[in-house]
Amino acid sequence: MPTYAFICDDCGSRFEQYLPYSQNGDNPRCPNGHQRVRRLFSPPAIVFKGSGFYSTDHRPKEKTATE
Repeated sequence: MPTYAFICDDCGSRFEQYLPYSQNGDNPRCPNGHQRVRRLFSPPAIVFKGSGFYSTDHRPKEKTATE
């Protein structure tokens, strides 16, 4: 089950909750009992390091007219 981050519009508390994919549109309740919560979006935790991530790194060399 994925973890989703939420923020409460009433008290401003931030919390995370596991929700199955079938309920990803349903907003849960705030831990303080409020119902007005919004889902927060965050960037994915992917870091590209090293060579090989550009289109020119592993592209085959183009053949010239003399080859």
